[in-house]
Amino acid sequence: MILWVVVPAHDEGPGIAATLTALSRQTLPPDGVVVVDNAGADDTADAVRAFAAAHPGLRLELLHESRKGAGAAADTGMRHAIARGATHLARTDADCLPPPHWTAAIARAFDDGLEMVAGVVRPRTDEFALTWAERRLLPLFDEAAAVFARLRPANRDPDARGPYVMSPACTLGITADLYERSGGFPRAPIEDAHDDRDLIDRVRRVTRAYGRRRDVWVYRSMRRVRAYGMRRTPAWFLSQGGRPDLADVRPPAPKPRRPARPSPGAAVSGDADLVGRVLARAERTPGAVALVHGPRDREMTYGELRHRVLAVTHGLRRAGLRPGDGVLVGVRHSAETVIIALSVVAAGGTLVIVDPGAGPEMFAARLRLAAPKWVIAESALYSLNRVRALRGVARRAGLLLPGVTDLRLRHVHVGPRLPGVPSGALDFRDLARGPAPEAARERDPEAPAVVVFTSGTTSKPRGVVHSAASLAAGLELCRERFPIGPGDVVHDAGFMLGLPALIAGARWSIPSGRDPVDGFLPEVERRGVTHAFCVPVHLARMLDESERLPDALRFLLLGSAPVPPAVLRRAVAAAGERTEVLSVYAMTEMLPVSIADAREKFAHWESGSGGDLLGALLPGVRARIAPDGELLLRGPNTCVGYLGDPPLEWLATGDLARLDERGRLVLVGRAKDMLIRGSVNIYPGLYEPAIAALPGVAEAAMVGLADPVTRDEEVVVAVLADGSVPADALPGRLRRALPEVIDAGALPDRIVVLPGFPRAGRSHKLDRAALRILVTRRPVAAPLSRGGRVRRNGSGPGPAR
Repeated sequence: MILWVVVPAHDEGPGIAATLTALSRQTLPPDGVVVVDNAGADDTADAVRAFAAAHPGLRLELLHESRKGAGAAADTGMRHAIARGATHLARTDADCLPPPHWTAAIARAFDDGLEMVAGVVRPRTDEFALTWAERRLLPLFDEAAAVFARLRPANRDPDARGPYVMSPACTLGITADLYERSGGFPRAPIEDAHDDRDLIDRVRRVTRAYGRRRDVWVYRSMRRVRAYGMRRTPAWFLSQGGRPDLADVRPPAPKPRRPARPSPGAAVSGDADLVGRVLARAERTPGAVALVHGPRDREMTYGELRHRVLAVTHGLRRAGLRPGDGVLVGVRHSAETVIIALSVVAAGGTLVIVDPGAGPEMFAARLRLAAPKWVIAESALYSLNRVRALRGVARRAGLLLPGVTDLRLRHVHVGPRLPGVPSGALDFRDLARGPAPEAARERDPEAPAVVVFTSGTTSKPRGVVHSAASLAAGLELCRERFPIGPGDVVHDAGFMLGLPALIAGARWSIPSGRDPVDGFLPEVERRGVTHAFCVPVHLARMLDESERLPDALRFLLLGSAPVPPAVLRRAVAAAGERTEVLSVYAMTEMLPVSIADAREKFAHWESGSGGDLLGALLPGVRARIAPDGELLLRGPNTCVGYLGDPPLEWLATGDLARLDERGRLVLVGRAKDMLIRGSVNIYPGLYEPAIAALPGVAEAAMVGLADPVTRDEEVVVAVLADGSVPADALPGRLRRALPEVIDAGALPDRIVVLPGFPRAGRSHKLDRAALRILVTRRPVAAPLSRGGRVRRNGSGPGPAR
């Protein structure tokens, strides 16, 4: 299959790069892309040439068609592609954004025997804020129109071999042979003919091998809808009888604004100035809702957010915060946390993030290394740590934090002044209500902005240092992969999606529950969330309660831990075609690295290639594989380094990986998880996804139990049953199936079915150390196994075969 994509364009200079960027990120890269400049008078051609020069990996060609009309331009492009050797063709338009799976979905339709495939459209949300009717009613109209068009008497052609199928011209695929046999697109202006309607009528006169696929979708511009209105748009698309005087609608020109007079010393809001970009957005749309938070879905507008950030920034500076001062934050994620983070960075400080769950000794070690000068914490946290009678409660709750109440530090309390709050502590409410002058200090984008502690030991804590520039680069990659714009609602407890939402003018929905599972889906449904982030193990628990994801959800991002095949299958089934399910590979040091959609991962697992597909590297991210197989990364979103250490050149991930023939990352395992049996090195991550994809298995893990005498390892496969196969029969079935899916040298000595896996950390990652303890058994005999190696037997925690 040689697939070319054709893009007609008329005066689309300002936006054509976004469409080409989307095409350059297809999981199935097209063999060629043809942009046809259709009687244009702007800089579309220059924009295409510039994009081609910056993206030499994309075969991009530019044509000119003087005859006005999308049909004429598309026909010129299609016939040019066929002359270049294309056997299959796809079309989208220059005001559309195809998702990364678009070409792959079209190819699947061809593989299923279709000669032409029509798709569906979704509204773009990045151009301007959509009304409720535009967001909710138009998709319903599209579905109703498809049914109406199929039944409409005017579409019943006695010469047709099959029924009429609604086929938007901006998302379709057709074989080169059928295109020529049918006659192709009409070469007529848009005022005189619907090119998509005429093409499907021509096609169904020569074949029945055509159909409509819901996974072949694109984001389509809403500017025609905005220009025509909700009543005239259906008339235009259904009959042309209600055609407005102007059929060719251009993007709305921005209203000229008198440039604001900068205040003395005001900082310029550059791409790396995260806070400046949020404040600039807030200044443009002060009445729009920025944050939705709390159990009662309280709303905070952009204007309110802007005032409070400026006020707290001013208050902190006036109280003595200096550039570079570390600020330890001890506040549960909330609207206050967002204001604090933005204000500290705007004031020139460095946020210090330390998880209290690591224990008091580790907390104290990390605090000594970070040496913050300020603490902003909830009032209850001060009480638990300073009131003697409450320290036992604090320890049991994991909130005993040595040093957090050190009176040599400056303190800000969030909440009412409770016993234990230092007498000189500032009240956060007073800061937020204070004067809010414009920020007047420019921040070095390369200076440390955030320190996040991850792993390490009490003797050598590890703090990841990010600058504003590295954070901005990572957040921009998120925005490019899953478009966010006004009208969208983003649900995330962290900043990975939250900050891009604020920069784009969307709503940031902050989860209100302390439990990451309870109430998550009802809150997503109630708030009309369009983008959500979730940890796979949490999603599995949610799907136990509900088999359907909310209708408004367009993107579900899974991350912080590998996604088991069974969980991904359930997620896709619950989402249907309306929601794109994505797996994000990222780490504290580099956010994000790559993103894979569900269909890519399924195809990889089914191919038997081994390992876990992580997806193509995001733009700007570079990777190389060290001699020992470890993945090394670098890019604009890489952290500055580790606190107290020299800057990083390459980030050593600790992950074992490879690059497939398409340059995509495939995770093989963790270097520290490697098992050694005899002379064979076994990487669990290479085999666990294949085992988890077998019938009856919900999740699988492979661990080694070291023999204290031989230093050899017994290989144990632990699985969670999905209920489709009796638990007592599952080990025997797996014993028979495993030789077909994993290497002989990696076959397990023992298979254990467990009721659950031990988890660790906020992301509930698999705790392999605890799992090894769980599957360890006392030896009661020592018969010889294969290769003459002594094998231990005995009773384990679950059925064994």
